[in-house]
Amino acid sequence: MAATSAMQLETETPTKELGFSISQGVNWSNYIVYRPIYPTSFFDRIYNYHAQKPGAAWSVAHDVGAGCGVVSSTLATRFDNVIVSDPNDGYAALARKLLVEEALLPESKFRFLQETAEKSSIESGTVDLITACECIHWTTPAASIKEFGRELKTGGTLVITYYTRPLIEASERAVKAWLALWVAFSQISRGGIYDKAYYIGNNGLDCLEFPEDEWEGVKRVYINAHGTLEAFAVNDRVGGSMVKEGEERVWVEDDENWCHMHGIEWFKGYLDTWMPSTPVSALQEFWDELELALEGKEVKTRTPLAMVFATKKA
Repeated sequence: MAATSAMQLETETPTKELGFSISQGVNWSNYIVYRPIYPTSFFDRIYNYHAQKPGAAWSVAHDVGAGCGVVSSTLATRFDNVIVSDPNDGYAALARKLLVEEALLPESKFRFLQETAEKSSIESGTVDLITACECIHWTTPAASIKEFGRELKTGGTLVITYYTRPLIEASERAVKAWLALWVAFSQISRGGIYDKAYYIGNNGLDCLEFPEDEWEGVKRVYINAHGTLEAFAVNDRVGGSMVKEGEERVWVEDDENWCHMHGIEWFKGYLDTWMPSTPVSALQEFWDELELALEGKEVKTRTPLAMVFATKKA
């Protein structure tokens, strides 16, 4: 279902919507084309964690920071009802259009809300599973996690995920050029909301804290990171670790579901999905160097992904 929704988004989505509560917008057409599509293995990890609990329920899921509803569409295949929420103007309406009017999923399965992760109108103790995919770095995590705990039923599942820019497997010159481009881009994305986002994402979500009196069964999965959190670091703005003794940490290497072959035009399109949107001309010398280093060839990309699972404690 996610792939189907992505195809529809590519061809039918309006080009601009307000994004991430800042003045720039997200071009959803480009976002879907250039960002990874969540593979089956991504959802399998979510469902397997949830299903292993005695009495796991599949009634209500809440997709937080849902954007246009790509994750919501897949959750709807397993849960009776899916709450689709996002704080940004127009996103809930866009998700409804794509999920109900275009994908023809029954509207009775969904509830569309425009609200933040930190403060929701959802009734306490009514949700079985919450996903917050590629959005926690735009929130205040402590407040968001507290609110997620309020919404969840006892024993309910919280899943927070984040993927960073892909690494490339290419010549030494190409690797250096790709990394140098991101360092230069980081100088453009400075201050306020950007610094906070980097502090959260650059250490693979290890800065997220789960108070022991509220959460249990915390599991942190790092995919395609080759055993180091440095794989997530776009720059040196890295938050401190809040990982507690007893939390499970799992490293999954060489997950081909997050590996692809790409050339220079794809790399340009991908960077344009990051905020703030930056024209190629602003980083021209770095693009020129990368293009020369790639020698007209496609190279393998490997996207590092962090997934954090936690269970609402009684």
